[in-house]
Amino acid sequence: MDGIRLNNPHLKSPEEVRNCPKCGAPILSEVCQFCGTYIGEVATADLTAEYPMIECKSAKLDFWHIGFPLMFGGIFLTVSVPMFILSFFPDSLENNTEHSSTFLRFFTIPFMLIGLIAVLFAIRAFVRYLSIKKNGVIRSGIVYGYMDDTVAYNGVNGQKIKVLVDTSEGKKFILLPLGTTAKPYEVNSEVQVLLSDDSAMILNKKIKW
Repeated sequence: MDGIRLNNPHLKSPEEVRNCPKCGAPILSEVCQFCGTYIGEVATADLTAEYPMIECKSAKLDFWHIGFPLMFGGIFLTVSVPMFILSFFPDSLENNTEHSSTFLRFFTIPFMLIGLIAVLFAIRAFVRYLSIKKNGVIRSGIVYGYMDDTVAYNGVNGQKIKVLVDTSEGKKFILLPLGTTAKPYEVNSEVQVLLSDDSAMILNKKIKW
């Protein structure tokens, strides 16, 4: 492929763009597999991939994967754990009854579980990061497009990036959640991807969209 050529300057819906405007080939991805024309107005989510697709988990360390769950879990555990411990010492409670102790104990358990689960999410993300740093293989890839993630940030859907990578088993697409609403890598730009099983991390510095 000698680069993506912009030959579809007028916005068209996915229903209108079904063949490459340059060579007429059926559209299988954002880029024509025959002539390299960029078909950017076709939604990534609506396309049938011309290569196998791997749904990857993000292995990068950032606020949403580490900081937020640790902060969220820490708040819940900081409040609930002392209250849970106090429930076993009814003499220290203002309303010194067995009933109030039992109620307090069961009231705090859900908050403790929520906090614990949040902390475990952060630990799992950190372990995934250590694993990919140890076992991951760097692959060259080309950014093909973006699609909305199911996770929203402040009411706006996050983005998944679609990258075509060369693997030992041939070319494959990876679909990787970015943990942001931005599209930081230019379409048709080359990126370096650290890949291990179903985990991935883009190594390049962000490029302004």
